[in-house]
Amino acid sequence: MKFTDGLVNSYEKYAHERASHSPDGFKIQERSEFLKFLKTEARETLLEIGCGPGWDAQFFQSQGLRVFAVDNTPTMVKLTAEKGIAAQVLDCYDLEQINERFDAVYTMNCLLHIPKRDFDRILRLISRRLNENGLMYIGIWGDKDFEGIWEQDIYEPKRFFSFWKTEALLEILQRSFRLEYYRRLEPHEGRIFNSLIVRKRMEV
Repeated sequence: MKFTDGLVNSYEKYAHERASHSPDGFKIQERSEFLKFLKTEARETLLEIGCGPGWDAQFFQSQGLRVFAVDNTPTMVKLTAEKGIAAQVLDCYDLEQINERFDAVYTMNCLLHIPKRDFDRILRLISRRLNENGLMYIGIWGDKDFEGIWEQDIYEPKRFFSFWKTEALLEILQRSFRLEYYRRLEPHEGRIFNSLIVRKRMEV
């Protein structure tokens, strides 16, 4: 049994509730910032990791990108596919099963469920799915040092979270990627959101 099985159980339970809400305004704004990068560089293909009910995948597809979306929660993938998006049930630990490379990767609040011991490994898996000079957007809550089941979580079963201090997050990201954009947001009092666009480092 993977530790992610508990996450899948939580997100299965709340999938339709999450699908009933559009993305927060600050997330829509940051998504649009990433689109500017993609348009400027004439990017054509995008992999979304942790697609949820498919709102972001639908947006990028509507902007002319060819989108492939993955999530480890079957109901989320079903909701995404119903929006006309190519989608597959796949855990981010299994990204090597994708036999394609993409111009860009988008992941919104997915990597905050990855244990710190595995974070570098997941970043390398993502990098291998990117074309040369590919771009990745990461949106992730953080700027605190925490790892474990979040006891204040309103979901049942409660979810595993891994929060990074911003300096540590930037350091580990820049092992595999070059930082292109960083914005620190506080959309809710006392809650910091890190918005980042990074570029794949040249393979050697």
